[in-house]
Amino acid sequence: MFERFQHNTRRAVVRARNEAIRAGQSQLGCEHLLLGLLAEPGPAAAAMTAAGLDVAALREQLSHHDDQPEPDRLDADALASVGIDLDQVRRAADAAFGPGALDRAGRRPTGRPGRVRLTPEASQALGLARQAVSVSGHREITGGHVLLGIIDQGRNRALGLLDACAVDTAGLRADVLSRLSAVT
Repeated sequence: MFERFQHNTRRAVVRARNEAIRAGQSQLGCEHLLLGLLAEPGPAAAAMTAAGLDVAALREQLSHHDDQPEPDRLDADALASVGIDLDQVRRAADAAFGPGALDRAGRRPTGRPGRVRLTPEASQALGLARQAVSVSGHREITGGHVLLGIIDQGRNRALGLLDACAVDTAGLRADVLSRLSAVT
């Protein structure tokens, strides 16, 4: 399927893979595709930018919506009982390795290093992108088609991020369709 991807769309998927790795994930989800599309010039990035999104803000929202559980207070209490101050350890790790380093340490991908698979939702979004190309009569899958696939799927983490960023997904979808029809 990737042979039908426009060059910019391929680069967006590579960026999405890098975002998943950066987040310590072993699977590439729709939320990573969203970040990759936003970072790569094309109809998807233009529509998302017009909707007020930027990569840094989207990454920030993703970190807030991470599925990782909050540190358990009992763990901090247990460590304190043997003389370890978890807050002090966290500050030292942040100073040495950057903000959130201690939290990221527990999210290492499993399996072969660099191996990142698509989540079922991301795979479905790419399938819907392929269908959008067939319906539109375009020859190549653009980032706009992938964004349509993400939106049309109806339920995934990317849609939650868009909602958290107060993006009107129906308006975003209409904007992408308009931009795609302009390139035919």
